Amino acid sequence: MRRLAVVFCLLVPAQGEIIDRLAVAVGNQIITQLQLDEELRVTAMINHKPIVRSLEERQDAADRLVEQLLVKLDMDLSRYPMPGDEDVDKYQQQIVEAGGGPAEFENNLRAYNLTVDTLRRHLRLQLTELRFIDYRFRPDASVSDAELEAAYQRQVAAWKQSHNGQLPTFEVSREPLRAMLLEEHTDAALSTWLSESRKRVTLIYFDKTLE
Repeated sequence: MRRLAVVFCLLVPAQGEIIDRLAVAVGNQIITQLQLDEELRVTAMINHKPIVRSLEERQDAADRLVEQLLVKLDMDLSRYPMPGDEDVDKYQQQIVEAGGGPAEFENNLRAYNLTVDTLRRHLRLQLTELRFIDYRFRPDASVSDAELEAAYQRQVAAWKQSHNGQLPTFEVSREPLRAMLLEEHTDAALSTWLSESRKRVTLIYFDKTLE
């Protein structure tokens, strides 16, 4: 999954020239080109990868930001509890530890041209979407015994093609399969919700390459 918030003001120098451009409008919320590039840099830093600004990566980043805006709009309307500073602190600490500690974290911020505030803003949006999924979709997700059995048979067939030796039993595989299927059901429910939500708002791509 793979995966908004405030509307950022356009950056205007003393001469009045706009140096940040609109990328996408989601209802009355705006995504700018600066936010889009921030998303690319934050994602690259979290994944310990180089920054890639290809068309495909920019489109993916735009999709993530659009999804996050749609989620935040629903969270605001439905009064779901939003992640607080402590939640963001924990997420940031995970990134610090995974990146090699505080000193390396500071180096990475400089390398990816990010500030702590920018990083935390994007982390909060990611946590908002994750919390929304947990509250909105996971309680309704369920897996039948028939689905578990079918998934196990698919696993057995794949195992026979790539392994030698004893196959895992159904009982051993039950809970891992259940977790996998629950994740698939949740992803499908989220995908359907996002598709319907896109139809309910005015979505304008000022940058046509991002469509």
